[in-house]
Amino acid sequence: MTSLPNPLGGERHIYHWRGYEVAYVLRGQGSADRPPLVFVHSVHAAAWSAEWRHNIPVLAGEGDFAPGVFDHDNGDGYTCYAIDLLGFGASDRPPLHYQAPLYIDLIRDFLADVVGQPAVLIGSSLGGTYAVAVAAGCPELVRAVVAIGPAGVTRLAEPGGWLNDAVQGLLRSNVPGTALFSALVSRASIGFFLKDIYADPKAMTAETLELFRVSAAEPGARFAPAAFVGMSLNWDIRTALPSLTCPFLLLWGTEASATPFKEAAGVRALVPDAPYVALPGGDLPHDERPVAFNESLLNFLETVRETAIA
Repeated sequence: MTSLPNPLGGERHIYHWRGYEVAYVLRGQGSADRPPLVFVHSVHAAAWSAEWRHNIPVLAGEGDFAPGVFDHDNGDGYTCYAIDLLGFGASDRPPLHYQAPLYIDLIRDFLADVVGQPAVLIGSSLGGTYAVAVAAGCPELVRAVVAIGPAGVTRLAEPGGWLNDAVQGLLRSNVPGTALFSALVSRASIGFFLKDIYADPKAMTAETLELFRVSAAEPGARFAPAAFVGMSLNWDIRTALPSLTCPFLLLWGTEASATPFKEAAGVRALVPDAPYVALPGGDLPHDERPVAFNESLLNFLETVRETAIA
């Protein structure tokens, strides 16, 4: 079992999938009329489910929020699942040649085997991309999709070329790959990265830095990020988006840099009738501006519930 902390609260569980251990956190026990929520983190060298630590406690009905949102005494809230994708966080990190279909299959199987009922998929960056892909391919498993700055439309839609393959191979190697990755995820390098994706310097706290650093220091941490650098995790959702049959919410940080805010226009053009929220913040607005994000998400979830009742 991993030595990583659990900043989400709730209980950490293991999903045995294709011979590997995939970690997920379960928190909250929603009522029958509230669909479960499944959170899929973004993808970068230090990524894992810790990025949802300011959202899941609230959405599970166990965190502080505006008065009257949930009746905590009656246990209102949602059942929340936060998965660590294979190769990240508390999950196994085997030396696979990771590709986007692996993660799409993992999320699909997790919904079917663990959640067991149609759920709301909430994904960040490539996590949002994979959520869209799963919803388009297996609509019976997905009640709604929430995508935060998804890739796969204006960027990260096509596989890389020979140069990306060469860089991926270099990072996968024992020498010099281990040394290169160690430099990439040093405290200084992660701090520099976080300053780029968080618009407000106050949001990039010492706690945030440490949570990302310890995840990137886990054994085998370089293999999945190597695939990201090699562009093997890219996935095209330009056809999937307009084919969605479930409710869809798009959110974007107005000061995002990894997936720039201007790229929201390309996604919106494919789903012009979908609700859209521009949040102040960078690439992780749910972590940087959690109150505004939680409010927007809860409003959307209420419309999803009303649709189900109707």
